[in-house]
Amino acid sequence: MVAASAIDKQASSGATRRGRGKGRAFYASQGLAASTVGDGRVLVDLSMGGAGNLELLKNALASLSPQATGAKATDDAAKQLVAALEKVAERYLSDAFADEFAKLISEYRVMLRENLAKADDAPLKAALNRARLQERILASTQMADQAEACQLLGLSGANPSATMKRKEERNELLRFTVDGRAVYPLLQFDVEGRRIYPAMRHIIAAKPADWSDFRLLHWLTREHLDFDETPGVALGSDPQAVIAAFEREAEPAVHG
Repeated sequence: MVAASAIDKQASSGATRRGRGKGRAFYASQGLAASTVGDGRVLVDLSMGGAGNLELLKNALASLSPQATGAKATDDAAKQLVAALEKVAERYLSDAFADEFAKLISEYRVMLRENLAKADDAPLKAALNRARLQERILASTQMADQAEACQLLGLSGANPSATMKRKEERNELLRFTVDGRAVYPLLQFDVEGRRIYPAMRHIIAAKPADWSDFRLLHWLTREHLDFDETPGVALGSDPQAVIAAFEREAEPAVHG
């Protein structure tokens, strides 16, 4: 979600504005409007106003200690006033933003639910279909977390995150995130040899730019005509055949 914020000069009069672009606008409060646009972003017009801050200022000024007459006392009083105003501004902005963003999140959820119910947004439906497919693929694939991956490879588990990060950077294996944790499809691991199948490096290197890691995992876990099993299972028994099959699959179609 991309948010664009602006102080709405019309907030005090109760006017609200729609976000630019297509879609229905939702108002979280008198001065806040969120609307979807065609590219999937959400534009937010954020406004803050009201008389509550005057009460904060009054209380802050009342908290100042009485000052004696004289230039130094006047200077000290001015400094205390500035400090009080800064404190009021900090508290006001903190409270206002927290309140408005809480309302924005609530209204954004309403907007999403309504779009889901209508199912009339083609980009949204396509994104949801991809998300559902990804969830199914991940749920049906055995995974190892970072510590387990290090154990399978016979590597030190003192810092599994850094150890596996190096292998990811060398494009030796596929990595996904599930429930906020890094996980690795188990099919990539030669458990007996305590290594990652070397064919994975070749396959990842041959992956076209328009192929996501999810698409590659989907291909590895589907039945394939070249094998009596999935390509992922065949990584251990016939790696060259798996590489060749993937290169054919990834080769762009030629229309003549």
